[in-house]
Amino acid sequence: MSTGPAAVVDGAVEAPPGATVTLLLIPGLGNNARLWAAQVEHLRDRCRCVIADYRGSGSIPAMSDAVLSQAPDGPLHVVGFSLGACVALDIVARYPDRVLKLALMSASPYSDDETTKAERRRLVKRAAHDYAGLLEDIASFVVAPRGARAAEARRVLAIMGEELGAEVFARQQLAAMERPDCRDMLKDIRCPTHVLCGSDDPVTPPGGNRFLADHVPHATFEIIENAGHLLPLERPAEVNGFLARFVAER
Repeated sequence: MSTGPAAVVDGAVEAPPGATVTLLLIPGLGNNARLWAAQVEHLRDRCRCVIADYRGSGSIPAMSDAVLSQAPDGPLHVVGFSLGACVALDIVARYPDRVLKLALMSASPYSDDETTKAERRRLVKRAAHDYAGLLEDIASFVVAPRGARAAEARRVLAIMGEELGAEVFARQQLAAMERPDCRDMLKDIRCPTHVLCGSDDPVTPPGGNRFLADHVPHATFEIIENAGHLLPLERPAEVNGFLARFVAER
């Protein structure tokens, strides 16, 4: 197996001998394993990494069940990015015994309001006839424009979107549109929880991420300055450090 980021695909990455930690990495809407390439490369020598694939699912509970079916038995270190954070919260709500620790990245506890739902419907409609142009516009919107890796993050986001296709994009938008508000369940989370976001995230702004950290018992909150929504691609070194601490914490 190649050790470079290009070798990362959805599924389990070969674990190092004696690995006791399974890191379940859940991508966001329109993302696949490419999102986590730098993190898997950084962590693969210290834990088993499983990159979740829920592209065939049309609701948050169905995504959660698909994700867990891909993970080995036993407790998991669960990491959810964006829509993947909604999936992670659903997993910890319905299957708390499976989650040893939880990390939420570029996340939100809120359901969509009617304005956001209307915007998602517009995106789905456009995806049917101008998907490539839509991916370019989304990439420009979600990535902080002045970051050192902004161009690369936009490029990879467009590649992931093309690989998944417009049908998966539409399915995931509809699932996001119908996701529940998670605020009432946060007080019941008992596993160690860590929240990370970008200061300039236009999709899941810091306020929602801070709400998560403030309402999950004993959760921590970190913010990466001058970063947008797509943290694993925009700021891989900082995300690598965040997850390395997450894995090592006892």
